[in-house]
Amino acid sequence: MPKLNKRRSLGRTYIRKRWYDQRVLSENESLSEEEEITQDEDDDVEFIRLVDKMKIDDIGDLFELIKDKIGLKFITVLLYMTLRHFGISWVKCDDFFKEIGALRATTANKWANTFLSGSFDKFINEGRGGKHIPSFYDVFPDIELLAKNYSVQRCAAKAADFDAFELAKFIDEQFYMLTSIKKDSNDSLIRSVKSCRLDLRRWGARFESNSQRPYFEGHERQDVVQHRTTFLQHFLPRKDSYYLISEGAQPKWQIPTVGTPTILIFHDESTFRSGEVSAKRWLYDDQAPFYSKGRGRSNMVSDFLIMHQSGPFSQLSLSEYDKALEKYPELDEEQDIDCIERSASASMHVGSDAYFDNATILTQFERLFKLLEFKECFNNHKIEIIVDNARTHSARTYNLSDFGKRISTRCPVDRLQWVDDKGAAQSLSCYFQQGSNRGKSKGLFEIAVEFNYNPSPKLKLSELRQLLAHHPAFQN
Repeated sequence: MPKLNKRRSLGRTYIRKRWYDQRVLSENESLSEEEEITQDEDDDVEFIRLVDKMKIDDIGDLFELIKDKIGLKFITVLLYMTLRHFGISWVKCDDFFKEIGALRATTANKWANTFLSGSFDKFINEGRGGKHIPSFYDVFPDIELLAKNYSVQRCAAKAADFDAFELAKFIDEQFYMLTSIKKDSNDSLIRSVKSCRLDLRRWGARFESNSQRPYFEGHERQDVVQHRTTFLQHFLPRKDSYYLISEGAQPKWQIPTVGTPTILIFHDESTFRSGEVSAKRWLYDDQAPFYSKGRGRSNMVSDFLIMHQSGPFSQLSLSEYDKALEKYPELDEEQDIDCIERSASASMHVGSDAYFDNATILTQFERLFKLLEFKECFNNHKIEIIVDNARTHSARTYNLSDFGKRISTRCPVDRLQWVDDKGAAQSLSCYFQQGSNRGKSKGLFEIAVEFNYNPSPKLKLSELRQLLAHHPAFQN
């Protein structure tokens, strides 16, 4: 063979070195893996390093022990589904099953599909003479009939809130009602939740995904954690100045004992949808309800919760409201939102009415302040209001991602507006007003120059966005 050139020879050398390093590292990692066993002083079990001691025969012995307890098919299917879940190939599963004495992978795959398809009776039927120990339902067949009917009705309901725990509680109630036995508060459920899940499968129900599942977003960014810590530190040292509720089975109001009594008012919003759905639900094939494809009509509520004995909602009495009208007759004027009588609590139908934007929220708070002035039980009190600072109230109509880098690239707005450190309103045009580029968009690079960031001409677009993200003009 001709001699390799220098470039190819060097490449092969690096490849051999890379595989050697990975092989050595893998061996060292395997040798360092140890399972620690917590032992009593009188425990003479020898410490075992699994990597050195474990053999395939040991697994086979353990498999044989478990097989005699629960049956060959069940343990094989469990192992097969577990191995396939972790990405083990079908061929490797089959080789492993042959060595430990399990069913073949072909048979395990067939029974796994039977189980997943919902054919529960077919899956558990061994055809070997039946069971020899009476089950709970052999003794109480009436409870089984009631429980099955109850589960069918609950699964057919529109609300997808039925689960095995609810079924277990229903069976528990029926058992004590039928036997006339008094249930002790410390007694566990007469039939466990796991058994009830198997009951549902045996009766033909399936636990399946429900589309249109809700979502959630994490709130553990560093700035959020820091703000939360600062927020809590405001209240914890002053806890004896607030109206609180004691813990326990019979909570009672705790009156402030230090300083001027302070009333906490919490503001929040919530949207209630008629078509709300859960992620998963139990279903019967012949009893499946119609699925609400849309999320339904929505009603948005903006409310104030009062941490005071007169709470939880704030509303003036008739006499107090008459006094408020004398000073503020506009309280009775019609507004864009539906306010509860003599209160600042409000609601609207999202999609047909307006939306709780920043201006609407400010109007609602203005109404609250006018009403609080005439709340007699709040006299000689301090009031602190915790506000729901939702981004939807004041979110900007533009984002850094909407801007291009260079001149005459994309630009979503004509001007940038923000409030500086001194509270003064500032603005900057996003388009050139004069010169050869008149009428063209400036782009993020020119905007950064005008903000005195002195960016390098070699900065990438992503780096420019990171640089400008700290400016008030781009912060929500």
